[in-house]
Amino acid sequence: MRRRVGGTLTPEPLVSPLTGRPLPPLPPPHTRLGVGGVLLRDGRALVNHAFYRAKFTLPSGYVDPGESAEAALVREFEEETGVRVAVGPLVLVRHKVVSPTESDVYLAFEVTRLAGEPTARPPEIVEFREVPVAEAVDAPWISELSRRAIRLAARRVGAWPRSDLTGTDQGGLLTEGYHAPDGGAGGGPGRPSGVPASSTERAS
Repeated sequence: MRRRVGGTLTPEPLVSPLTGRPLPPLPPPHTRLGVGGVLLRDGRALVNHAFYRAKFTLPSGYVDPGESAEAALVREFEEETGVRVAVGPLVLVRHKVVSPTESDVYLAFEVTRLAGEPTARPPEIVEFREVPVAEAVDAPWISELSRRAIRLAARRVGAWPRSDLTGTDQGGLLTEGYHAPDGGAGGGPGRPSGVPASSTERAS
């Protein structure tokens, strides 16, 4: 809800559904969300090198306003590698305080290839490599964050599938949840985006 003040539309104050009193204002946005994908096939992990990064990383990028994390990863992965992917379980979450007014959250997911073969994508992506997993997890020329995500995905344990949480009781335009299987009605994980329930495609 918005109201006009001095010719400008401003949000109506939030009101508590319990007391009817205005809630304190939310803090200004300060966190950006990044996503990356671990593509493993034939015992190799795909990494690439952007010209502005010191090391190779997983194909990754930032979520645009109003975009889901999974949609952003599909978009970024294809933009950076030419490969169209389906997004699988979440394997890693990292939160970093960049400055007193800025934070960065990164989500790494397992992905499976649907179409396309990896290529360099200049001018941004100058090189790509498919590295044996045993080498990738310790390679000093791959970022620490990417090495950890590759290690977790290769182990095939501890990943969190997409949940069937809807978030409709808390408002908002879109909800994405991930958690360990709980076996409860209405709380268990759903299947990965774009992958049929019977799919077992995973490379190691």
